[in-house]
Amino acid sequence: MQTWRIVAVLGLAATVWLGAACNNQPQIDNPMVGQTKYLCCTLHYEKEKVSDNWFQVGIPVKIGTPVHIIEVRKKSVTFQPEGHPVITLEYEYGEKVHQPFEQYLDRIFVGRNPVHKFGRKHDRLEQSVLEGRVVKGMSKEQVAMALGYPPAHKTLSLEQDSWTYWESSRHDYVVWFVKGRVDRVQQ
Repeated sequence: MQTWRIVAVLGLAATVWLGAACNNQPQIDNPMVGQTKYLCCTLHYEKEKVSDNWFQVGIPVKIGTPVHIIEVRKKSVTFQPEGHPVITLEYEYGEKVHQPFEQYLDRIFVGRNPVHKFGRKHDRLEQSVLEGRVVKGMSKEQVAMALGYPPAHKTLSLEQDSWTYWESSRHDYVVWFVKGRVDRVQQ
């Protein structure tokens, strides 16, 4: 074998080994791996890694987008949304309020496309969900579909009358509900 080929093979092997060694989370056996699911709600990304605090900035991956689950680790999931690059979702905040990671995964990656809940002709609220916007009168389910679930460390229960979201790392806002419907958004 030529010297340059040996160096290339060794370099590739070292890169793979270092990549595995740097990720200190063990890969876990999860039935979702290799499956195609649907995204429960709109997710935004700016980089290939995002957090479960679901910042509302960056490129949106729309609700109902098919995603291929590539890998599940103890506190992260790597997936490929259709039409987007591979993304790793890090589970950082939900664990602080004792929400099991498996439960979180089942909530985010669903077996049926949630957009099928809507009729053929979308009403004003359904259209807002598809656009990733919150408007007065939306149900809690519609808000979760439009924005994702609120970060668990900011909203301890989905039964609360206020859900706090992060627009960015420096700015949060609150969605207020009255009788389970959006009353206002406080910036």
